[in-house]
Amino acid sequence: MVDERRKRQVKKQTKSRKKSITISSKNAKTLKLIAIIFVVLLLVALAAGQFGGVTFSTISDNIRTAVAGFGSGDGYPYRMNGIEITDAGVTNSDLILVYDDTVKVLDSTAKELSNISHTYDHPVMSSNSGRALIYDVGAKTFRVQSKTRVLYEKELPYMILTGAMGKDGTVAIASRAKDAQSMLTVYNTKEEEIFVWKCAKENIISCDVSDNGRLFAVTVLGVDNGSVYSKVYIFNKNDTEPEASFEYMDSAVSSVQFLSNETLFVFGNNICQVIKGDKVKENIDVSVNTPYKLYISDNNTAVVVLSKYSSTTQKIIKVYDKSGSELFTQEIDGLVKSVSTDGKYTGVLTDENIQIYNKKGKLCGEASVNTDSEKILISGRNTYVYSADKIEQFSSVKNNNEVTE
Repeated sequence: MVDERRKRQVKKQTKSRKKSITISSKNAKTLKLIAIIFVVLLLVALAAGQFGGVTFSTISDNIRTAVAGFGSGDGYPYRMNGIEITDAGVTNSDLILVYDDTVKVLDSTAKELSNISHTYDHPVMSSNSGRALIYDVGAKTFRVQSKTRVLYEKELPYMILTGAMGKDGTVAIASRAKDAQSMLTVYNTKEEEIFVWKCAKENIISCDVSDNGRLFAVTVLGVDNGSVYSKVYIFNKNDTEPEASFEYMDSAVSSVQFLSNETLFVFGNNICQVIKGDKVKENIDVSVNTPYKLYISDNNTAVVVLSKYSSTTQKIIKVYDKSGSELFTQEIDGLVKSVSTDGKYTGVLTDENIQIYNKKGKLCGEASVNTDSEKILISGRNTYVYSADKIEQFSSVKNNNEVTE
């Protein structure tokens, strides 16, 4: 009798153990996926220790992002209740949205990967390779964040003018200076100040960092005898004397951006050219078609918008690869509000629709949009358009003449 009771007890305990094992196995797939991601990222980290280019901070960010990305959101459109976005971009297929008081990151399902507050009055963003530089124009503070957390924040002694972030995390900040008109300060990924250049007479208007973090470019604007002029300087991080310099009389250069480690795009009110090394590789003809907009993606594809015969409603789109070679030209009828590219697809937002082109300039996607749409962002087969109260998602590769609701 006692033996039978013991047998029943053992049987019960065995069933209980099996049940608990069965219950815990519900999360087995998720745990397995986390383990796989961790192992892969660990291997990348070990490789980085031998070959460079990736830090353990980057690995930590990737793990955090991977964990935050489990599950899905409610899908698009993503409602914003009339809150205006001050800046927006795409990095590593996710959206980064800068609001008046917060920075949000959304994935392709509209899931919020993060929602990080800020206190900047005039926040501007420069994003690259999964990270973002947020700086307060006219104030003294900037920060660098990943998709899920603030990596560091600095307060400078002088007012910030502009800034840029390189692919490797190098940050360039242009500001006022005590004994000069403006200066460029560059920080590496360890938050260390590695380069300072002071400009005695002119204001720095734009700056950028090459992909490998070795070169820095600035454009400055000055006035001489009532005439406006611009200068572009390219620096090596080991020398405050420029490797190359270019002067543009009666021109206001508004942007300099690297396409590759030695190729620079220069854009202004009457200038549009590609520089390679210390020479001009290509001068884009702007004698009759005036420069209007410039957009350069994380993978260094450039989209230039020219106003045909200075028209407000007739535009010419030119797309260039990272070497500065033209991929295609396309004329657009209508007011061009915004352009975007990810290297594979190029999107144009007009006052009536969006038009998506492939690398050869062939129209591969089109959709109607509301007239209050403000900006287009391309991320592979997903195209995003935001307005004052929502972000919509469209397919980049098919016609869809109904606005997503």
